Amino acid sequence: MALWSGLTFAEPAAKVVHMNIARQEAAADTLSLTAVNFQHSAYAVNISVGNPPQYMSVQFDTGSSDLVLLGNSACSDSTALCNPAFAASVGILPQFFDPTKSNTTQDLTSTLGNFSNSYGGGNTDSGTWLADTVGFNGMSIMNQTFGLTQSTYNPNNASIIPIMGVGFPPTKAGQIRYPSVVQQMKSQGLINVQAYSVWLNDPNAQAGSILFGGIDTAKYSGSLASVPMVNDPESGLLDRFIIPWTLLNYTSEDGNVTLYSGATGALLDSGSTAMSLPADIATQLVDGLGLHPQDDGTLLVNCDLGTYGDAFTFGFNNDPTAVITVPLSNFLKPALLADGSAQVDQDGNPVCKVQVSNAPLPFAILGDIFMTAGYFVFDLDNAIISMAQANINTTESNIVVLAASSGIGATTISATVTVTALPSATGTSAPLQILATATAKTVSLQSVTPTLKLGSATAKTGGSAIATGSSVSATMSSAASPGQQLSAQSATFIIISLVTLMSLLGGSCMLLA
Repeated sequence: MALWSGLTFAEPAAKVVHMNIARQEAAADTLSLTAVNFQHSAYAVNISVGNPPQYMSVQFDTGSSDLVLLGNSACSDSTALCNPAFAASVGILPQFFDPTKSNTTQDLTSTLGNFSNSYGGGNTDSGTWLADTVGFNGMSIMNQTFGLTQSTYNPNNASIIPIMGVGFPPTKAGQIRYPSVVQQMKSQGLINVQAYSVWLNDPNAQAGSILFGGIDTAKYSGSLASVPMVNDPESGLLDRFIIPWTLLNYTSEDGNVTLYSGATGALLDSGSTAMSLPADIATQLVDGLGLHPQDDGTLLVNCDLGTYGDAFTFGFNNDPTAVITVPLSNFLKPALLADGSAQVDQDGNPVCKVQVSNAPLPFAILGDIFMTAGYFVFDLDNAIISMAQANINTTESNIVVLAASSGIGATTISATVTVTALPSATGTSAPLQILATATAKTVSLQSVTPTLKLGSATAKTGGSAIATGSSVSATMSSAASPGQQLSAQSATFIIISLVTLMSLLGGSCMLLA
């Protein structure tokens, strides 16, 4: 266990980059983006690129590393966010960058080669590597590298939006290719440390916030518990925000059920909405709750189950203080029929999908439905994620700047290393590469015989009921998806709502199926 006691703080007025997440209109000098009430949401920040500045919105993504924009040539794709017709259909302006209209754009082809990415389902994009000034409401990052998508191959008719990855710096063969957005903030003096805190707030809230270089102590309850990041089981490298996930409990009026205890990696990914689990853990969850998947793997329940106060508790690194409790209601999304009407059971009650799927990955992906319940601090300098239960919908704020001498982990992490090794993609124990480590404490894990009776809903389509299936086979819904002094300078985050969200491992542009 490592709590935030003894952490060195700077004066609270300097070197914090404050960005709001909102469902309201942006500030006057940023691109105004209307929230559209579709089925899934993605958090995006308004930025400017170039000189003179061109305004656009990019998804804020802890699950990837690159800043990737859309070029005008990519807008011919009918589902690109920069396509005028598609942009109009979701109520926003086309989002693309034209390098010929900026007098500070640099072509990086000679040093980085051509830009290209491939994604799940066979989607690919290609273009050029560029560098230019990137602005956030009055502050600027100079010479920021980004990929500019100029052409796409989109056999799945997925929607394509630009993203800003805030993960570890982009690497190739273990070598850093170029400085990330967060690295540039630190190196150019905008923040003291490569660290930022995320408060997404209630899923239906009007506002949340992200602080680069600081924390807001009013946004969480109790103390922040620190958990070390560990190697990616696939690559063997410390290249994603993966931490040891060791416990999943479910609590209802019927009691407490331990759905999972063990050790697997969990990627905290703001670029994903749902929770994607390795197949064996997904099966434990489904069986433990008495759910019955549909033939396509969809989990359906009556929507009113979200009103009873039931909740999941996630535990990390066998540390009893590193826990986040997430209401069941976060996981429920109204199920719709093909014509957009609400799906109902045989008694006419609304039916909801449980936003959990199994992913063909050796680690879990915990997206927005998990992250909205907690307050998270991502410390890239020390490879630590600190967490606490979020104070939902609070209007109070107490911003504290992280001092350069301490970072997040330097004064709080014990020299004792006790971290459970995670299984690798081949099933063997993967070596841990931990830059900063927390002292772990063992928590008693007691399984309880499931007494919950959630069941699965039987939904009507026309005059016939939907039959329930017998196995979990849902497709994964995400993955992957890296000056001057400022006194609470702010840019505005906006929630872009789109039909189906899918962020992609190791990728750049966000594809929305």
